[in-house]
Amino acid sequence: MERQRQPAFHIYNQYVVRSAQRDKLQAHLKAAGIGTEIYYPVPLHLRNALRVWGYRLGDFPEAEAAARETLALPIYPELTHEQLEHVATSLRGFC
Repeated sequence: MERQRQPAFHIYNQYVVRSAQRDKLQAHLKAAGIGTEIYYPVPLHLRNALRVWGYRLGDFPEAEAAARETLALPIYPELTHEQLEHVATSLRGFC
């Protein structure tokens, strides 16, 4: 018996933006009732588990900048069009 394949589609896990004013953006979105998350506040080379390798602040400036600037926005299947519009409008209002 041959198994039929179901249509494939993407399931988004994170929708991440970068801003040099990440913390202010996060506060702006919070005031608008929008939850956000900072998933990786410390770059890998500065984490305790990798301390044995001897990397220091400044060794990977792009990774460090990304850790300071990235912010995850809401993304999940139940997000309504109205909620999506609210997030987009709030983002535009920050700029």
